[in-house]
Amino acid sequence: MNTSKVSFLLFIVSMILISHSLTAASGESLYEGVCRETKNPDCIPLLKDDPQITSAKNYLDLSRFILDFAEKKAREGKEGAKGDLIKDPESAAYQARVAGDGPEYCAKAFKEANIENPPINKLVASVSTIAFYAINHLH
Repeated sequence: MNTSKVSFLLFIVSMILISHSLTAASGESLYEGVCRETKNPDCIPLLKDDPQITSAKNYLDLSRFILDFAEKKAREGKEGAKGDLIKDPESAAYQARVAGDGPEYCAKAFKEANIENPPINKLVASVSTIAFYAINHLH
């Protein structure tokens, strides 16, 4: 799964978590319940190996752990993309282009949840497109 998909999935999961109460209502783990709500088959496999996420006792902690996880994955993706600038510019251009897809999906999710689309979402979309065009000059 590429970095933009991971970041997008983690962002959506975080938004769902924020919209919930602070404690679990059923016997399933918090992250499993949230993953079930996302209807995304990649959710549980993505999160199940993080001990903080799997042991979270409330939605506030779970949200924090997922955001930390997302930040870590984003940093890993950034370092990989920077390496691709030299080794594989075509791959770097593709990654920059698809990174711009995430904000579009987020904007749709915000709209469906009646939440104002934050300026940072628009900024990420713009910067992703700009990066794509800059990287294309490396070919």
